[in-house]
Amino acid sequence: MHKKFLRALAVMLVMIASITTVAAQDATPAATPVGSTGLQGAIDWLISQQQEDGSWLGFSGEPDAGTTVDAIISLAAAREADANVGDSIDKAMAWLGTDDVALVYAQTGTGQAAKLTLALAAVGSDSLEIAGVEPLALVQQGQDAESGLYGTGLYDHAYALMALAATDSDVPQNAIDFLSTVQAANGGFAWDGSTDETMVDSNTTSMIVQALVAVGQGDSDMVTNAVAYLQTTISDQGAAYAVGGDVDANSTALVAQALIAVDEDATVLIATLSTFQNANGAFFWQHADMTDNSFSTIQAIPAAAGVAFPVVPGVLELQEAA
Repeated sequence: MHKKFLRALAVMLVMIASITTVAAQDATPAATPVGSTGLQGAIDWLISQQQEDGSWLGFSGEPDAGTTVDAIISLAAAREADANVGDSIDKAMAWLGTDDVALVYAQTGTGQAAKLTLALAAVGSDSLEIAGVEPLALVQQGQDAESGLYGTGLYDHAYALMALAATDSDVPQNAIDFLSTVQAANGGFAWDGSTDETMVDSNTTSMIVQALVAVGQGDSDMVTNAVAYLQTTISDQGAAYAVGGDVDANSTALVAQALIAVDEDATVLIATLSTFQNANGAFFWQHADMTDNSFSTIQAIPAAAGVAFPVVPGVLELQEAA
């Protein structure tokens, strides 16, 4: 959520002695059933996959900036829930700062620049700069003035809105208005902006919900309708990418985060998420293939920690103080 909004919310909650938001987010770690290695097990496994240079490997099997940035954000979310992440984040940030890793990654696209900004915000960087690179500036330059879209698709757009919110930057109104033009009648969003109801998916919709909440639009009809769509993707086995599809860990985690963002109870969904966890702590993608999956583990950790995107240091402490 937007830091200014969250701080104001925390003050208000103190005044009225409300604990609704705290309950919604703090219930998550305790929801992990007996027999699962839980949040710390997932963290320990993910850290075991970190390379000696501080990076994580991508799909190519080589050190990958995108995967490493995702892992940093994931572990930062876990740290917000007081989980032990050791020095893994520091090692990863050090790797990003070597050579031209951060520069090349940030210049890859608006979405990548936004994710790097989110990583810097998540670890509490005051300067939002790494190795001379200021990715927020690239985000701010990445909007199409006519359409209002950041980057090349709705994932880029969601990351950009979150990056602006997490850094207390101005959010252009047309960036919000744009989303109303690409929401399907059933409330869902598609990664490519299609309004065809058969093309929308839970992952993109969950990201948009979190982005809209972050920029102060949590009470909008867009969010209400999007959350109603997300509910249709949930079964007793978890959440699916598309209505009626096979459930998977990534979709279950993202939908849980969307519910957390709007202060709806995600306890049952997160308990279901733990059924995608192997005994060694790693998460797998789908029940048909229980192979350890680093990408699913990275995605599952923030949801298991009870943290919605963007990750902002101190947010849970503010809410607990309420």
